[in-house]
Amino acid sequence: MTLTPRFFSSFRGLLRVRSSSALAGVMVLLLLIAGCGSGQSYLLDSDIPIPPDSPGRATSGIQRRDGLIVNLDTVFSEPVDDPSVTIDRLERRFTASGWRLIERGGTESVVVAVFGKSDRRCRVRVVRNQLDPAMSRVAYRVRIVDSTPTDGASERDG
Repeated sequence: MTLTPRFFSSFRGLLRVRSSSALAGVMVLLLLIAGCGSGQSYLLDSDIPIPPDSPGRATSGIQRRDGLIVNLDTVFSEPVDDPSVTIDRLERRFTASGWRLIERGGTESVVVAVFGKSDRRCRVRVVRNQLDPAMSRVAYRVRIVDSTPTDGASERDG
């Protein structure tokens, strides 16, 4: 007779697994599957997508209006081999979140894209660290755009 903790005994009949080691393996597998999709994918519970699997960030100047982030500067640290590929991935995430690409440009080591959603703009700047690509940076700057009668739109970059 195998001794099984009480916690597992209730699941044994449900899953029809006979050994506690097999049951433990099934539970670990389920936790891994659930954990893979549960990572944070938006910045500070907003509509601004973040780089996937970004280990760290520094954020300042956070302002919200009607629950939306309207002012923010944040920098993520993440590996970047090709800034254009990183911007491509982020563009898909921003587009899926209702943002539109307004402008994009850059060089081999730095790519900048500007995304817009209503009166907000998010400038995304990807900088590849030439000496250590694993320590590259992805920086966001979110601002409100004011419409003016003379030029149509200008960014308050404060």
